[in-house]
Amino acid sequence: MKLWLVLTFILSGSLWGQGHNPSFILKLSDSGISVSSPEKKMKLFSVIIENKSLSDQVAKFVSGTDNLKFVTIEAGKSQTIEIENKGTQPVFFVPMSPSFQEVELKFGKKTYEVPPKR
Repeated sequence: MKLWLVLTFILSGSLWGQGHNPSFILKLSDSGISVSSPEKKMKLFSVIIENKSLSDQVAKFVSGTDNLKFVTIEAGKSQTIEIENKGTQPVFFVPMSPSFQEVELKFGKKTYEVPPKR
């Protein structure tokens, strides 16, 4: 029985270590935004925002014409937000201050950057 528990723990840990992530992770920097996305599309999901820039960030999440959430993340801090998208439109992260390009939260895309690196 103990051996089975140990094997289960080891195998589940190795599966999580392969990049499986049930949340979006947005890493904000002064030069762009890096996004890691979950594999499966969900109506209710979490977004972890890591502000690695030198300034506080004010942003909102929108879907179509609906404002879903407003957030303020201090420089060097992180914050987790729960988003519920009841509509069929995609969800966008829209940096407002300092302003920056909006970012579509795309499920199943693994990791992508805005603006894309050349």
